[in-house]
Amino acid sequence: MDDGDIEQMVNTCHPDVMTVNERQPVTVGTQAIRDKYNPRIAAAEITSGYDIEDLQFYGNTAVVCGRFYGTMKMRDTGDVRSPEGRLVLVYKRDETGAWKMILDMDNNGPS
Repeated sequence: MDDGDIEQMVNTCHPDVMTVNERQPVTVGTQAIRDKYNPRIAAAEITSGYDIEDLQFYGNTAVVCGRFYGTMKMRDTGDVRSPEGRLVLVYKRDETGAWKMILDMDNNGPS
């Protein structure tokens, strides 16, 4: 997301990826990722990241728990927002052996 290339982001996702974000409807699929993040990318210069607190493997499935953080400098006003919170990401190996995100779940706010 940081470089504004939504397709690069979508390529890391399973086609039926589920996104479960605080106070928002659950979405399914890579088009929902595009629909959610394209307006954000257009509206702001974004930096983002996450710290892994726990990583567990269950065969071809990996579960990541941690904290996300970032900044959004709004293009129209220059205001800076600093979202942060908790996250759980689930990845599964596809038929080529690549890890693809199948679940992105987060909530905003302090620890």
